[in-house]
Amino acid sequence: MTKGVKISLAVLAVILMGAVVCAAIMNRPAESTWVSIIQDGEEIYRLDLANEPDREIRIDYPGGGYNIVTISGGSISITEADCADHTCIRTGALRGESVPIVCLPHKLIVRYSDSGAGE
Repeated sequence: MTKGVKISLAVLAVILMGAVVCAAIMNRPAESTWVSIIQDGEEIYRLDLANEPDREIRIDYPGGGYNIVTISGGSISITEADCADHTCIRTGALRGESVPIVCLPHKLIVRYSDSGAGE
């Protein structure tokens, strides 16, 4: 094996390890059970998933449109929306603190919060 091939393999190994570390950091479980639902920059709900019953919340966008936020078994997701791309639905359940659920057309964000201090 030539010196160039060895260097290329070493660089590839470092990049692969970095990608694995980044994926692990981004998907780590949230330390909080509190979730904020924010629309157009304003918090409209703050919920403690540990104590929240299974239910659906319909959130209407003032400019037209809606999202259905579903709480089930201590997790939260957007299960229905009338936006064109449905990225918010395909995101699935909220998994970690670094990746929120976002619906850009309806200016809606579902993310973990530090605590229930806002209530």
